[in-house]
Amino acid sequence: MGLLGEILDAALEIVAPTRCAGCDLPGELLCERCRRDLPLVELQGACPSCGAPFGRIVCTECWERRYGFAQAVAACSLERPMSRLITLYKDGAERRLAPVLGAELTKAIRDSGWADWPSALVPIPATPAAIRRRGFDHISSVVATVAASLGVPALGALESSGARDLRGLGREERSVATASAFRLICADVPPRVLVIDDVFTTGSTLNAAADLLLASGAGEVRVAVLARSW
Repeated sequence: MGLLGEILDAALEIVAPTRCAGCDLPGELLCERCRRDLPLVELQGACPSCGAPFGRIVCTECWERRYGFAQAVAACSLERPMSRLITLYKDGAERRLAPVLGAELTKAIRDSGWADWPSALVPIPATPAAIRRRGFDHISSVVATVAASLGVPALGALESSGARDLRGLGREERSVATASAFRLICADVPPRVLVIDDVFTTGSTLNAAADLLLASGAGEVRVAVLARSW
């Protein structure tokens, strides 16, 4: 960083001190109390198909659904403080949270026993409109952290076709909106693909990505997300 960088960082901390993304107290990006309060999904009780908490035996979230991806894992439920971290990262442009979020997702992947499974990590790409609005592709930075931690290559295999914002849409509306949400932009699809996104809501977006990757040569697709809405 150098002396000048350290001086600038110190000055910035005086003017605008770093605050916890979970509770807004000054000090660090995620304080120890909020780290302990993260709504972690207990993998032994979660649904192996869609990652929903408490769905191991009977999952009311996906029991009538069949996904293209084989399995899914979620680091947390979509509750505070994780929900606030994601919002501040995506819509508040707090890019320093990428390694924090990536570390939580890496832990969930390791705990699931998948660390050595994927041939590549494939992020769900943001739409062009979202990138213009935020100024960056939020999930790619998280995937870079996970890839470095696991020693697995990150592959930008997909490109958004410009599907509209899915927030506020119901299950069927999401399914229709994401049917042709992606284009393949890589020459060769690896055999074991771990698709990564921030939030699993109905699974329509992830399912569309999985279907395209499978149709393009992947042998198996799994999913890992930061948070599961349920």
